[in-house]
Amino acid sequence: MRKIIIVLMLTALAALWSCGDDPIPKPVGLFRIDIPEHGYKTLDTVALPYSFDYADYAKIINTNNEKPYWIDVYYPHFKAKIYITYFKMDTTLAKYIDDCHTMTYKHTSKATNIEKEVVVFPEHKVYGLIYYIEGSEAASPLNFYLTDSTERFARGALYFNLEPNNDSLQPVIESIEKDIKQMIKTFRWKPQQN
Repeated sequence: MRKIIIVLMLTALAALWSCGDDPIPKPVGLFRIDIPEHGYKTLDTVALPYSFDYADYAKIINTNNEKPYWIDVYYPHFKAKIYITYFKMDTTLAKYIDDCHTMTYKHTSKATNIEKEVVVFPEHKVYGLIYYIEGSEAASPLNFYLTDSTERFARGALYFNLEPNNDSLQPVIESIEKDIKQMIKTFRWKPQQN
């Protein structure tokens, strides 16, 4: 008899626990992104034909020995890189601009919009264009090029070493966008050596 009472009590308790609201699945959580406070320091090595300011918590890396003027501004905290390539122009400026435009617009299939911003600093002979590539799955949310318009051309592209989800990366993208604008504002061509 005692066993029957215990079984009935357990059954009643189970029935009471099962009553109530339907269970709601929890949404997928996104990781928290902490943007560190930072300042800027100047990249001004003798080996490079240009200089600029970059975030003090980023690292400068040169992984291409065949192209010593190609560097990466690496953000280890965000798994992000700004790839910078440099060319001493051996053909028309239009060809370099077209190549940059083509590379940027390869993101069209995943982009929802591409905005452009003109860069003009005539006092330093720095001219160019910034491409803002919108869309949660766009591989590179920001591209740019800079030129002196006659002999030198540099291109930059921001990439993350993560599967693109630019909606959740937006705070990081905005922070690095400020860094890129600082980089462009402080970009200087060094005197050419023969």
